[in-house]
Amino acid sequence: MARPKKPRMVGDTPLPDNLYPDPRHRENYWRYRRPDGSNKIFNASLDDALRMAEQANTHRDDSLKRKPTKVPDRASFAHHTARYMEWREENDPRLPSKASWRNRCNALKRFGEDFEAIPIHKAKLADLRKWWESLTYHQQHARRAEFNKFFNYLMAEGLSKLESNPFTTADDRPRLLEKGKPIKNRQRLTLEAYWTIYEKAGELGYEALQVAMGISMLTTMRRADICELNFEKHLQGDHLRKTINKSEAQRDSLAASHLSFNLKTHQQLGKLINRARELSLRNYRCPYIPSHSPKQRRTGKTKEHVCQVSPDRLSDMFTEVRNATGLYIGLPKNQIPPSFHEVRSLASDRFKRMGYDVKSVQQLMAHTDELVTQSYQAGHGIDYEEISIYLDEQAIGREF
Repeated sequence: MARPKKPRMVGDTPLPDNLYPDPRHRENYWRYRRPDGSNKIFNASLDDALRMAEQANTHRDDSLKRKPTKVPDRASFAHHTARYMEWREENDPRLPSKASWRNRCNALKRFGEDFEAIPIHKAKLADLRKWWESLTYHQQHARRAEFNKFFNYLMAEGLSKLESNPFTTADDRPRLLEKGKPIKNRQRLTLEAYWTIYEKAGELGYEALQVAMGISMLTTMRRADICELNFEKHLQGDHLRKTINKSEAQRDSLAASHLSFNLKTHQQLGKLINRARELSLRNYRCPYIPSHSPKQRRTGKTKEHVCQVSPDRLSDMFTEVRNATGLYIGLPKNQIPPSFHEVRSLASDRFKRMGYDVKSVQQLMAHTDELVTQSYQAGHGIDYEEISIYLDEQAIGREF
C-alpha cells in the first residue's frame, strides 16, 4: 500500500498542491509549479499565496485542455513585428550577434502580445499612450529608438493610419512623451565595502562573483561585457581583448572601443584569469571566464553552457551577497544601496587617485567622443587600443 503523501508545512499552515517555498529562502517569495512542469516565482504574503495557489489549482485542467496558440492575424502587430525583425536582420547582418538586439526583439514581441486585440490600421494614439504611460522611464527610453524604426516601417508599408510616427522626437507632431528620469540617490561603493562583499562572496560559494568583481575593478568593464568574456574568443596569447558592447551599439563596429590588456603588465588581471581557468575545470569546462555551477542546470537563448553566468544572475549574486554583509541595513527610503555597476565607478575613482589623467581613464571606460578621426580610419580592420594604465595591490588595498 502506498504511503500517504506527507503534507508540506510553513509553520503550522499546510501548503496546497503545487505551491512551494522559495528555493532561495527569501521571505514572502513562493514557487508555483505549472502544469507543463515550469515554475512561477512570485512575491506575496502567506495568505495571498495560499489563495492564489488554490485558485490556480482549480483551473489546471482547463489550462491543459487549451487549444494550441493560433497564428497571428495578418493585420495584427504580432504578425508584422516578426516580419519587421526579419527585415532588420536582412539589412543589418550584425544585429543578431548583439545582446541589445535580443532585448529589443523581446520588447517588440511583448508589444505585439499587448496589442493582440487591436489591428494595426485601427490603432489610435490614445491606445498607444495608455500602454506607453504604463512603462517606467527606463523601459520607455530603451524602446523609443527601435519602436521609432518599427513604426516608420509600418507607415512605409501603408499599414499604420496614424497621422505621424508616435515615437518621433519632433515636437511639431503628435507623439508619445517620455517620463522624466527618476532621481536616484544610490550609495557609492567604498573600497572597504568592496572587499567586505568580495570576502562574503567567497563564503557563500560565489567565486564567479569574485572573479567578475575583480575584472570590473581592474578594467572598468560593465557586467554584460564581463559575462561575455570567453577563453577562446577573448584571450589571445598574453592579451585579454574585448570590444565594448555599449560602445559598439552606439557607434559603427569599427569605430567602437576595442580594448587590449597585456597580462604581463596587468598582473592582477592575469591572476584572476588563471583563477577563472581553475574554476572552469570544476564547472564542466565552461568556456566563459566567470562560471558558476547552478542548482538548476539549464541552457537556452541566453545561455550556451549550464555554468555560464548571465548579467542578471551576476547582479542577483551581488545583491544577495551585499545584503548578507548587512552593510546597508537601515538606509533611508530615498537611499539605494550600491549595485554591481558601482564597482566600475569605484575603479574609476581608484585610477583618479593613482594620478592617471582623465583622457586615459576615458579611453579605458570607452567614454571617448573622438569619433570623427575614427570614422576616417574605419575600414582598415580592427586596431585594438593597448591599455597602459593599471591598478596594483597598493591602489586597491590588497591582492586578488
